[in-house]
Amino acid sequence: MTTKHAHIVTRVNASQIKKEVINGEDHYRIPSATLPDNVVMNGGLYPADEIAASYMSLEGAPAPLGHPKVGNQFVPANTPHAINKHWIGAWNENVRREGGRVLLDKVVNIRVANQSEGGRQLIQAIEKQEPIHTSTGLQLEIKVANGESRGKPYTWVAQNMRFDHDAILLGEPGAATPEEGVGMFVNGESETEVMVCNLDMDDDWMIESLADEVMRTRHAEEKNSLMDRMRQAFRSVLAGTQTEAPLSTNAQEGDMSLTKEEVQALLAPLGEQLTAVNTKLESLETAQKEQGETVTALKANADAAAAAESAKVDEQLKAAGFDDEDLKGMTANAKAKVLAKQAPAHGFNVNAHFAGNADKGPQDTLPE
Repeated sequence: MTTKHAHIVTRVNASQIKKEVINGEDHYRIPSATLPDNVVMNGGLYPADEIAASYMSLEGAPAPLGHPKVGNQFVPANTPHAINKHWIGAWNENVRREGGRVLLDKVVNIRVANQSEGGRQLIQAIEKQEPIHTSTGLQLEIKVANGESRGKPYTWVAQNMRFDHDAILLGEPGAATPEEGVGMFVNGESETEVMVCNLDMDDDWMIESLADEVMRTRHAEEKNSLMDRMRQAFRSVLAGTQTEAPLSTNAQEGDMSLTKEEVQALLAPLGEQLTAVNTKLESLETAQKEQGETVTALKANADAAAAAESAKVDEQLKAAGFDDEDLKGMTANAKAKVLAKQAPAHGFNVNAHFAGNADKGPQDTLPE
């Protein structure tokens, strides 16, 4: 695995630059773009999944004027030397991926930009709508691989990309080709070759990306339309109603319409499943009804038995001297306790003379 640094140069559409107020100060917002999915540059493939995993590191990253250098050596944009020499009050924000490419805005504080010669040149170029380019600085690892993407062959694949900045370039880029744009980029103690790649955002890849996006949108609209018509037909079949051609019967090229018979054929397996489910539900309802009737009968029997037992206890208490008024406020539990304390109606009575002789045997026998 080889580590390299790349500067990807793109062109800005000056007509899209806008002026706005942020925190009470005037700013220019410069829309820009970089890294389309699966683009091949300098013989290397930049896969969509690798871009998706790394592109948000551009959010809030510096937008220096030119790629930061100390002498002839490139340095990261957030180092003090880079800030002192290349900072013009600009940064990157609103980073997103749309239509298979990375879009972002350069926000330039006009007051801060006018404090340096390079910043003033940028403001003048914006106001005169002179050519402005942007250039993304990133570190990547190269994996040897062969293939083709978007009609271009590649011999290596970019992996583990780490974005450092997206710089602003005035006029045509001074190092526009790999042959002219090789330099030394300092990162810690290591020095690696810098690849400069021209990425023309107006060439065939953009047209292809837009065409792909249009096709995706059209396909989504056709799919949603078909789903809406299938929902209508599905509900019609379930409800058992007759409709007039729930789906269009046109057979034009590319038409995804279905006839009513085709929809019914597609829904037949689902209808069988629904029938089976309904049968099971009916069986469950019948079983629940039978169980409910059994529980009701058991409860009625239990209530009748309890009432009979209560009446029996009332009769026994009345025989012991209680009247209806006494029994009126007593619970079944209280009645049972009172009844348990009553002396037996038949059998031997205890002889009080033997009350204290519990240790001499049973007391329900006659004395000798």
